[in-house]
Amino acid sequence: MLDRTAYFLSKSSLWQRRMYSKLYKLLGALALLVPILTIGECRRQQDTHSLSKTIWTVRKVHDGDTVTVIDRNGHVEKVRLADIDAPEYQQPYGQAARQSLAQKLNKTQFHMTPNGHDQYDRLLATLWVDDRNINRELVAEGLAWVFDRYSPPADLVAAEKDAKKARIGLWEAPNPVRPATWRATHPRQ
Repeated sequence: MLDRTAYFLSKSSLWQRRMYSKLYKLLGALALLVPILTIGECRRQQDTHSLSKTIWTVRKVHDGDTVTVIDRNGHVEKVRLADIDAPEYQQPYGQAARQSLAQKLNKTQFHMTPNGHDQYDRLLATLWVDDRNINRELVAEGLAWVFDRYSPPADLVAAEKDAKKARIGLWEAPNPVRPATWRATHPRQ
């Protein structure tokens, strides 16, 4: 009987040693991984900050609030205009928003103020041609809503209020449909 108990105890301690070994290896891997991820995120934030000093030109206008841009060194970024939401292309004023944005950026150098990344890893930014805020211009022309999920900039809120009052662009309609609502009722085929 004593031999059987000693056998189980030795097997149990062997199992415990293996589990502790695996646990220590896992903790060691995590200890290495956390600093690597932190350094990567710091570099990404640093890179985002340096983007504001760069001169850009538009490569492609996807819709009224998304563009692909390129700098003089060939660096390409997909940019979502921060704090605004333009109509989808198939939605009323969607094509007008895209055309207006394309016209504002056509053969023009501009800079941007980055504001992080969205869930699709697009750079969120305000675009500037000289001292003109392109995001605000689209809202003021009634070609975009203020994206008000977070606290939007006061100048955008004021521009949207003025566009609504003047009933220009998408505000000509009595109840324009926000792009998120439109997407929910018009899924992609």
